[in-house]
Amino acid sequence: MANKVYIIVVNYKNWEDTRDCLDSLSHSDHPDFTVIVTDNASGNGSLETLAAWAEKRMEYRLFQRAEWEQGAFVIAGLPRLVLLQNDRNKGFAEGNNVAIRPLLEEDACIWLLNPDMTVEKNTLSALVKCAADGPFRAITGSVIRAFEAPHPIHLYGGGSINWRAGTVELLKTEADLPRLDYISGGALFTHTAHFREIGLLPEEYFLYWEETDWCSRAKQMGYQLRVCREAVCHDKISTTIGRGFMADYFYTRNGLLFLSKFRKDPAGVALGLTFLRFMKRVSTGKWKRAWGVYKGYRSFLKMRSNENK
Repeated sequence: MANKVYIIVVNYKNWEDTRDCLDSLSHSDHPDFTVIVTDNASGNGSLETLAAWAEKRMEYRLFQRAEWEQGAFVIAGLPRLVLLQNDRNKGFAEGNNVAIRPLLEEDACIWLLNPDMTVEKNTLSALVKCAADGPFRAITGSVIRAFEAPHPIHLYGGGSINWRAGTVELLKTEADLPRLDYISGGALFTHTAHFREIGLLPEEYFLYWEETDWCSRAKQMGYQLRVCREAVCHDKISTTIGRGFMADYFYTRNGLLFLSKFRKDPAGVALGLTFLRFMKRVSTGKWKRAWGVYKGYRSFLKMRSNENK
């Protein structure tokens, strides 16, 4: 397994969390890494603010998307921090894919890391070692703890898919690993060769379920999913999108979309359970979240209708 690591962080408006993430990475004891921050057209000066922060801390370079995609630079000569200004916001997967494409032919590792994560000094070196010690065709996750004390485990690497409901359950302990269906995209460690073989992250989801789709394809191709217990991240948990209308909209729509891609007849039970989720939101007075479930359901039906035309 390669020693060089490219860490990709997608920022949208929330430069404060991204700054904290970068600060924690700057203390990493792994010597050979470059962080690429893709800003998805935040419109609030995120990259300029991060550049000003980095000015006296580390070498950096700012790219516009067109310049980055043209590849008129030496990848091996990239500094510790790359700030990449995307010209649009088409979601989590697209923000990562823009950064990944010029790196695909490199013999290097890729670490997808959410901007609201902070990492411990040894987290990256532990991931590199775990990947090197295991089979090459594997995707590795981390132990993700809550940022706030006493730092309980929020997620042990990834989650388990409910193939009837189009939902996921976050794993909490090592004992849950036999049910591991995907590695969380908030801290997903792999090799560039795996993106060449499996493909880039699917962009039709916009937010949520992208890594579930990607890992499911990987498992179909014989890849293993692993969790490095020594690699610990701390998650501020949904500081960008929160837990309102948008979260329920994308979670609902994309869960149904995922099932439609990976199951021959996903509709009946999943749609019924989606209705129960909607009613639960209504019964507890969570009107915006109920509206998100309904709109996500309607959006999925529209997407499926367009596919059948």
